[in-house]
Amino acid sequence: MGINSEEAIGEKRKDGKMDHSQKEKQIKPVYYVGVGASAGGLEALQQFFHAMPKDTGMAFIVVQHLSPDYKSMMDELLARCTSMTISIAKDGTEVEANHVYLIPPRYNLMIFHGKLYLEKHSTHKTNNLPIDVFFRSLAADQGKKAVAVVLSGTGSDGTLGIRSIKEAGGMIMVQDEKSAKFDGMPRSSISTGLVDYILTPEKMAEELLNYIRHPFIQKSKSLEENMPENIDTLAKINLILRNYSGIDFSYYKENTITRRLERRVSINRCQTLEEYLQLLVESDKEKDILYRELLIGVTGFFRDAEAFQCLRKDVIRKLTKEDTLRIWSAGCSTGEEVYTLAMLCLEERQHTNPNCDVKIFATDIDRHSLDVASQGFYPDSLLSDVHPELLAKYFTKVENGYQVNEEVRKLVVFATHNLLKDPPFSKLNLMVCRNLFIYLKPSMQQKILNMFYYSLSPGGYLFMGNSESLGEMSEGFNTINSKWKIYQYKEGFQPPVIGEIQSLTPKNKEQVEWWEPEGNPHKHKQINRICDSVMQVALPPSVVIDGQDHIIQVINDMNPFFEVKSGKFSPILFHNLPADLSIYASGLVRRLRQGKKELMYENISELERYPGELITLEGRSFSVDNIRYYLLSFVKRQAKASKMKTTDTKTGVREEMSQRIQELEKELQVSRENLQATVEELETSNEELQSSNEELIASNEELQSTNEELQSVNEELYTVNSEYQIKIDELTQANNDLNNLLNNTDVGAIYLDRKRCIRKITPMVTHLTHIRDSDIGRPIAHISTLDNYPELLEDVHQVMEKLRSVEREILAEDGRTWFCRIRPYRTSYNAVEGVLITFVDITKLKQVESDLGESRQQLKEAMEKRGESKVFRSEEVKT
Repeated sequence: MGINSEEAIGEKRKDGKMDHSQKEKQIKPVYYVGVGASAGGLEALQQFFHAMPKDTGMAFIVVQHLSPDYKSMMDELLARCTSMTISIAKDGTEVEANHVYLIPPRYNLMIFHGKLYLEKHSTHKTNNLPIDVFFRSLAADQGKKAVAVVLSGTGSDGTLGIRSIKEAGGMIMVQDEKSAKFDGMPRSSISTGLVDYILTPEKMAEELLNYIRHPFIQKSKSLEENMPENIDTLAKINLILRNYSGIDFSYYKENTITRRLERRVSINRCQTLEEYLQLLVESDKEKDILYRELLIGVTGFFRDAEAFQCLRKDVIRKLTKEDTLRIWSAGCSTGEEVYTLAMLCLEERQHTNPNCDVKIFATDIDRHSLDVASQGFYPDSLLSDVHPELLAKYFTKVENGYQVNEEVRKLVVFATHNLLKDPPFSKLNLMVCRNLFIYLKPSMQQKILNMFYYSLSPGGYLFMGNSESLGEMSEGFNTINSKWKIYQYKEGFQPPVIGEIQSLTPKNKEQVEWWEPEGNPHKHKQINRICDSVMQVALPPSVVIDGQDHIIQVINDMNPFFEVKSGKFSPILFHNLPADLSIYASGLVRRLRQGKKELMYENISELERYPGELITLEGRSFSVDNIRYYLLSFVKRQAKASKMKTTDTKTGVREEMSQRIQELEKELQVSRENLQATVEELETSNEELQSSNEELIASNEELQSTNEELQSVNEELYTVNSEYQIKIDELTQANNDLNNLLNNTDVGAIYLDRKRCIRKITPMVTHLTHIRDSDIGRPIAHISTLDNYPELLEDVHQVMEKLRSVEREILAEDGRTWFCRIRPYRTSYNAVEGVLITFVDITKLKQVESDLGESRQQLKEAMEKRGESKVFRSEEVKT
């Protein structure tokens, strides 16, 4: 029979109890807290750890900006604020609970599988961001167990890292700007909108403990596990958010929603989801926070750099050879990915085809993110992954960050767009949608992919995220790169018809009064069959097409009018009609698109395929869910039966073709005129702006380069000065104690250094010798020290050579006797750094010895007298 680990450890001790240190090592941290600090961070760290209990079960990793040549004393300073074990991180250190780990100078710190690893600062990077480096590794390694704390500091280090923490499901705390000595780092983090708590350092401990002890966080309860019980409440929350923001989150994956809800429930200290629902109903602020939490867009410049290099080589390089390049970036978030695409297009266009007209459409559902993207301003930390050459070429350094150049910004058009309901862009050469599908249900993913397929031009490309797939749409695309999910449009594919998407439905519909029930599915099928039968009876041979002229449905027998051609089958209606009939059908549809709801071409004759027959073509337009469709009906009659009645209405093929050409020419001319006017206005504005920008850029570059260097040096000096100030206070106190001790004793002391120069003396020395305070720093050989001790220099030399003490008694001129001791001066490392000479007044001792000697002499003389000696002897016997 085996025994458990505690029993095995207990056998090692006679008292049967587990050693505390052994028990502590067995406990893995429940949460990993990364603490980032810079200038002014020492005081904030002391406040943070002073309020933090020693047995929280968490591990704390402190990452601070340190000078490469500076020996940090942070471990000594923090040891006064906490009883947790504090140590400098080493390569391969396993993180333990209730420990504090500090980053060493000249290294970046990362975590992998619960162990800390060090990496030397990169020499080619001018701007090192150790907090971002650690936060990103912490998010990848610990996920939901990661907590990021950003304290006082300048710059924007930590901003990119907290994005990764939030994406992984972790929690973020930031120091209040008012309490921070330097608010650059806290302000930059708060501006992202991703921060969960904004507090002073001393209040962070309480909120952090409340967070990790919440039942949802400890997983003693879970929304996902109790989904059947919470389905009604979750439906109500989705409805509240839809009414507040106009976005229906019921098409999002339930685990995505519940994960974000668990964090908000814990942060607001609600015990149940129903309690949080009541808070959500009453607080517009909480509605806005939850809405933004669910729309968190984690992106970055050149995120997955290899993927973008592959896209540039295999896709953009080919597309820029054409005259026009249209790109749509769906779910663009704050714009980093869009500007990355723009820079790659500019680089390739410069080498392949400078005349290529590049236009990038960037859309997102979140208006706040689009505001950030359209401004084109990003903090320093967000540009750490951009190559220095591209950074200098396409960005302008401004205060606290970088501004995207006009050359890049004019390629991009930002717009609000909801993929779930808004119509897509068309005739695209490249469709980019990365890391969006991971939040949506599979059925909604397929609906969007179906829409993307119709948006792409033949030969267009689709670029997706690493963890996303095409699913049922895989047959519609050729794979260009399976690892980085780059696909190409495959012609001739007929996407499957996507039915109604099932959304999150409450278990008890009576509890959600404003929820629409789905009804009986069998009844829906019966109604659909009835509608199909009615259309077959009431309508002639007809066809329904969408806005892209694709055939959606065929009613009755259309075979007399269809003409299937050899080669790949096309779903476009006009490709499946006879050439002359197709001209009339396309003209009819074109006029319906111009605003007419009904239109009819009666008794069309002279069609090659229908000799002696008249064709009537009728068209109607209608909308379903804001999507426009067209119904075309075809009727065929014999010419003889209606010859007399249709003489005036007969229309020729040539006349229809001529009319169509005239309409197209007019539309083309109007478009050209509008385009020319727009181009002229833009050129005028661009010339004025360009001349102003060039002057400002030249001045800015010089000022910002100098400012950046000074800011970095100033930040490191402030950190060093803070620690030195504490040490100076300690040394001042120690010196005061030592001086008081020396001044209040009657001991004379002379401190000599290794060159026998006077380093320090006590006040008693000035009374005993010829040495004065002004002699400090002079060699002792230059001074006549003691007239009664000429061997002083020789004794000092002997002590320095043989390292043995010398002791002498010296009679001063005033009759006092001094005991002199000369010893080597040793440091804490037992190294000899000079000589220490001490003088102790032994005059009274000598007087006592002299009196004792006289008494003994008198006694001896008395004893030599015989008579008296007997008396003394008799007295001794009596005694």
